[in-house]
Amino acid sequence: MRERELHRWVGYVLTLTAFALMGLGLIALYSAAGRFVGEKDTSLLPLVERQLCWIGVGIGGGLLLARVDYHWLLKRSWILVGVGLLLLLLCFVPGIGHKVHGSARWISLGPLTLQPSELIKWVLCIFAADQLGRPTGRRWERWRRYLTVLLVISGFAGLLLLARDLGSAALYMTLAMVVLVIAGVSLWLIVPGFLTVAGGLLGVALSIPERRARLLAFWNMDGDKQGKAYQVWQALVALGSGGVTGLGLGNSRQKMYYLPEATTDFIFPILGEELGLWVTLGVVLVYLVLSLCGGWIALLAADGEGLLLGMGLITLIAVQAIANLGVVTGLLPNKGLPLPFISYGGSNLLFCLMALGTLLNIHRQGGRGSAFAVESQGAQRSVRL
Repeated sequence: MRERELHRWVGYVLTLTAFALMGLGLIALYSAAGRFVGEKDTSLLPLVERQLCWIGVGIGGGLLLARVDYHWLLKRSWILVGVGLLLLLLCFVPGIGHKVHGSARWISLGPLTLQPSELIKWVLCIFAADQLGRPTGRRWERWRRYLTVLLVISGFAGLLLLARDLGSAALYMTLAMVVLVIAGVSLWLIVPGFLTVAGGLLGVALSIPERRARLLAFWNMDGDKQGKAYQVWQALVALGSGGVTGLGLGNSRQKMYYLPEATTDFIFPILGEELGLWVTLGVVLVYLVLSLCGGWIALLAADGEGLLLGMGLITLIAVQAIANLGVVTGLLPNKGLPLPFISYGGSNLLFCLMALGTLLNIHRQGGRGSAFAVESQGAQRSVRL
C-alpha cells in the first residue's frame, strides 16, 4: 500500500519539478531579454510572450498524451517515423529549411519555425519501445528488431550529420545505446559500437572547419578567449561574478551583449550571475529529482514497452541537461544544445512537455507491482518489482 502511495506522489513530484524549471526559465528569460527593451518599458517582453505561447501549446499536447494510451501510439510508430523523416528532409528544401550557425536544422512554415530534430526524439522513443518492448521467442526476430532500431536511429543521425547538427546526432546514438542495453543486447557488443560511433562523430567534427575550431578552442580556452572560446569564457565570467548569492535579479552584466545566446543555450550562466551558486545548485538538484522520478516511473511500468519508452524519454532529457551544463561550465565542447524546460525555444520545450505527458501516461498505467518482460540475449527475462 505504501508503495502505491509513493508511486502516486512520484507523478506529482515529476510534474512539479518540470513546472518549477519552466517558471525559473521564464524569470531568467525576462531578465536576459531585458537588454532588448528600454528600462522604462514595462510591457511583457516579446520573447517571454512567445515562450508562454509555446508553454500553452506544450501543456495542451502533454495533457493529450497523458490521456491517450501509449500503446495506441506504439501501434502507429512507423507512421510517426515517416512523418519525422518528412519533417527532417524539409530542412534541406530551399525556401523552407534554413541554417542557424551553419546547421540546416530549422524549417519555416509560415509564421511557425520548428526544429524537427527535437520532435523526432520523441518519435524515436516511441519507435524503439514498439520494436523492442514486444515479447518474442524467436532469436532471429529479436535480432531483426535490434538491427531495425539501430538502422532507423542511425539513419536519422546520419541526416543530422549532413545538416551539421552533431549535438542532436550524438543524442540519438545515446538513445540507441540505452534502449538496446535495456532490451538485453550485450555490453560487449554495445560498447565497441558506441566507441566506433563516437570516433566517427569526432572525425566528422574535425572535418568541418567551424566544429574543428570549437574543439581546438575547448582544449585551449585560455589562449582563445577572443575567438571560438569567447562564448564559454564569458559564461564562466558570469558564473564567477555571481558568487554564492548573486548580483540580484536583473543585474547581470554579461547579458548586455557580452554573452551570446544568453536567452537560449547559455541561459544558465545568467541564472548563476543574478541568483548565485545556491540557485544553480538547486537547479542541478531539481534535474536530479526529475530524472529519478522519470526512472522510477519507467521501472514500474506495466510492461516492457512502457519501460523502454519511459527510460528513453528521461534519458534524453537528463543527457541533454548534463550536456548543456557541461558546455556552459567549460567541461564539454560547445554543442549548441538548449537546457530542457528552461532555455528559450519552442521546439525543445514542446518535446519536453510531450515527454512529460507520455511519462505521466506510463505512470497512470503502471505502479501496480505487475511483472514486465524485457528481451535478453535470446531469452525473455521477467522482472518483478
